[in-house]
Amino acid sequence: MYSLETIDKLSEIYSLSEEELYKIEQTKKAFMFCDALEEKGIKYDCCIRHKEPTGCVDYSRWHNYLKDDYAVGKHLLIQERKGEKRKYLVITDSSKQVDLKALKEELDCCKLEFVTPNDMASLINATPGNVSIFNLIYDENKEIELIIDEDLLNASEVAFHPLYNGFSIFMPLSECFNFLAILGRAAKVMPIPDKEKKLVYKI
Repeated sequence: MYSLETIDKLSEIYSLSEEELYKIEQTKKAFMFCDALEEKGIKYDCCIRHKEPTGCVDYSRWHNYLKDDYAVGKHLLIQERKGEKRKYLVITDSSKQVDLKALKEELDCCKLEFVTPNDMASLINATPGNVSIFNLIYDENKEIELIIDEDLLNASEVAFHPLYNGFSIFMPLSECFNFLAILGRAAKVMPIPDKEKKLVYKI
């Protein structure tokens, strides 16, 4: 990957569009965040650059560099629709379709809904598709309760975006708990209910 100085020089030399300038700024943010993780002693195995995904990233081309039992983190920022409007960041495997109705029962809370993009930006400085466990650094008032799917404990490493979804870093979940300890945050580890898959019969 380019160094931060190289990125700055390239942006000075070439006339870039707003979209290109945005990607450069986000790339610099990701670089600096990865540097900050290393300075804090948080270890990750590799950092992969890719296109900003519209869905889940296809990591198949990098399989030679990845362990066989990795997981890709899916992040859901949700809240109670009524009452206290408690907020939760739920992290599970990308393949799981979370059953919010069943999760509501598990959490013993009011009906759950997704946080709006505007509230997401003000809470954790993120946009839809660009949410990560690392965005909790912006939750200074600790409004969000973190919930981690216990199924992720079975993965050797989990992929997360380092504050920009043009990159993914792969790290053991234990390192995420080290990161949370630095923030003074706790996580609730529990089974996250998956929607039942309906069988489709062909006639």
